[in-house]
Amino acid sequence: MRAVKTRVTLRPIHRVTAAQSVAEQILGEIRRGALRPGDQLPTERELMEQLDVGRSSVREALQMLATLRLIESQPGSGTFVRQPSGDEIFRPELLGVLIGNSVALELIEAREMIEATTVRLACLRATNEDLERIDRLLVDHEKALQRGESVNRYAAEFHVLLAQASHNRITARFMESIIGLLVARGRKIERIPGYAWAEIREHRAILDLVRARDAKAAEAAISEHIIRSAQTYDTTEDLEASRERSAPAARRSSGRRRGAA
Repeated sequence: MRAVKTRVTLRPIHRVTAAQSVAEQILGEIRRGALRPGDQLPTERELMEQLDVGRSSVREALQMLATLRLIESQPGSGTFVRQPSGDEIFRPELLGVLIGNSVALELIEAREMIEATTVRLACLRATNEDLERIDRLLVDHEKALQRGESVNRYAAEFHVLLAQASHNRITARFMESIIGLLVARGRKIERIPGYAWAEIREHRAILDLVRARDAKAAEAAISEHIIRSAQTYDTTEDLEASRERSAPAARRSSGRRRGAA
């Protein structure tokens, strides 16, 4: 009897440092409102005990967040959450912490809501100059891809130019504000075999629909494009990190119960 090979799907193992895990947890508390601007963070010792990590990991995490201007240290008083400006959360430097977690999924939701309407408006309002500008970008994008260069900047710029072609300043400003997120995300997914070429084909198809003023088809195409991109997001890293972070506390709790028994 001939053995039948079972197909399995394996994904790369993602590893984060203890300092990154600490930074992500603190950032998560800031984002959900548990830590607000002006609130004082726990002391280094308290963080070490709560997170079961060493002092160096805590200090490195705090330095990361301070560099991102999310927290600030006040000598003699402690470390406090800063009041960020409206667009600071979109700064590219934050991507090392943000991309791959729930923020990435929230970005997908926001893009699907906004870009579907944006492309519909572009079908109604785009000028010949707008369309030519996007077309030139796609030509440059394809040439860079043929040369084997990184193309995430071109891919992100496509969505910005499309928003500008809608002639709605608010949606254009939104896309301009998240270009750093799109570029950083592009760095992670352009290594997926075949993805870069599929992406430019989809961009070209969307432009063709806008040029044809087919708003319904263009809206459907960009929604499918965004959803397809969303399928490359790997949230398992967050889940595994969460499990790893909770494990020490669970072991300590189990140890106390055994001791009490």
